[in-house]
Amino acid sequence: MDRYSLAPIHSLVDQLMRGPRRLRLRQLLGVEFLLSIIEPDQQYPFEFVCHAITGYRPPAVPAGLTRLLDGEPLVSDLVLLAEDISEDAGILASTWPEPLYAVPELADRFDVSTKTIFRWRRRGLSGWKFRVHDRHTRLLFVERCVRRFVARNTNLVVRGSSFSQLTAEERQRIIARATELVQSGQQTANAVARAIAGESGRAVETIRLILKRHDEAHPGAGLFNRSPLQVEADDQRLAVWEAYVDGASIEQLAVRFQQPIASIYRAITQMRARELRARKVEYVGSPDFEAPDADDRILRSAPSVPLRQELEEAAQRVPSGLPPYLANLFRIPLLTPEGEVWLFRKMNYLRYKAKRLIDRLDPDAATAVELDEIEDLLTQAAAVKNEIVQANLRLVVSIAKRHLRPNQDLFELISDGNVSLMRAVDKFDYTRGFKFSTYASWAVMKNFARSIPEGRRQQERYQTGWDELLETFGATPPEEDDSDHLMTVRHTVERMLASLDTRERAILRERFGLDGPGPAQTLEQIGRRFGVSKERVRQLESRAIAKLRSEFAEEVGNLLGT
Repeated sequence: MDRYSLAPIHSLVDQLMRGPRRLRLRQLLGVEFLLSIIEPDQQYPFEFVCHAITGYRPPAVPAGLTRLLDGEPLVSDLVLLAEDISEDAGILASTWPEPLYAVPELADRFDVSTKTIFRWRRRGLSGWKFRVHDRHTRLLFVERCVRRFVARNTNLVVRGSSFSQLTAEERQRIIARATELVQSGQQTANAVARAIAGESGRAVETIRLILKRHDEAHPGAGLFNRSPLQVEADDQRLAVWEAYVDGASIEQLAVRFQQPIASIYRAITQMRARELRARKVEYVGSPDFEAPDADDRILRSAPSVPLRQELEEAAQRVPSGLPPYLANLFRIPLLTPEGEVWLFRKMNYLRYKAKRLIDRLDPDAATAVELDEIEDLLTQAAAVKNEIVQANLRLVVSIAKRHLRPNQDLFELISDGNVSLMRAVDKFDYTRGFKFSTYASWAVMKNFARSIPEGRRQQERYQTGWDELLETFGATPPEEDDSDHLMTVRHTVERMLASLDTRERAILRERFGLDGPGPAQTLEQIGRRFGVSKERVRQLESRAIAKLRSEFAEEVGNLLGT
């Protein structure tokens, strides 16, 4: 998920992927709603985006602290989010009630190239990933998404299809000129298209598509397919596989590569086998796996004990200050000790079986049935792992809240901890008799012990507690080497703090570390000192900052030249 350009969207995606799958369709519709209203040149509050997708509104923040997202990168991130959500939902293409279009089919519908379709995706044409008959996910475009994009981008679609305005005579001249260039020694369609585009003033992609359509209409007798391309078998298989992954159908591949359908199936099966052979499958072994009745005892028989605690027993007081979709994690029943062992044994046994089949796999002789069996085992193992992770997500949230520092993003910290949790699930040896929560807590805290000081060093290098307080006004602090200016700013901050009552002033001093080189205090630490809850400290802090902002924001802005 590191391909997202906006950090708040990255954090939101990470949390959505931990939530229940039954909400995926609603979240997809929320993404489509946003894509139907967002303008690339505008800015939008993150709270609005979160509410549109999840149905929950994050706690209100003061106006000056609202996170505004630029429209253009937000559109790109939402298109990626639609793909990730739909892939996790596992929607079957055969059950979807609307027409679905693969990339080549959509290109044919609008009479444009496939590259144009991918350019449109960056402009807001969202595709969803569906499960198809061959058990793979494939990027397909839903009719409603296509209509929404066309309605908002009519001019763009018309420009993309502009090559259709060429007359038949102009097309014939382009084909004739391409024939001359091929006969004179030009070997590739790209080189010919660039040359003709320079002469005619048409777009390179327009010329390339005309040449492609001509060759498709004349199989074996076109400009670039007069004789089969002489390539090594591996190169041919790789080309078939890449085209198949991009969404081309078996029939289209047979025509494109001039091969029988059976040969295309064979090439795809071989490449699937090679991909599986290269996949790293780790498991924690156990003597139970070698038993003759292991399948019956581990996979087919129902567990003899409850996997999860009773809801009333597992329910705990939800920590304050959490958004609803994080608070819901504390209402997921915990695993029982016996259920924990049962799930870990099942996950590792599924991986063990898949690894044995992979080790015996011959890519050149593998069958689709064998590959389906391996992929099914890995899919089942991933589902069991997800069940273990979801039951322990509250652990990450609790640890992250204890390690949270002022001006640090809780979602970023939770995201970092979730990665550690998933690694811990892979590495945990359930056969030793220890509780997984003990091992996972150690793994998450060890990761925080490494990542948080590193981030702290970066902050302390460039920022002080004084600067943090000034940033609450949206002002840019002065350079560190401007000592006179910095001293003036500090006197101004002291005068501002003097306008607050004693408790508010003490809370801000400790919260931002203004009284010396010691670390800033957490809400819980300050609450213990004053004998109030963390939530009450947060309220007092927000009230004090709002008071300072309303009285001194203009003065501080003038002082810092903002």
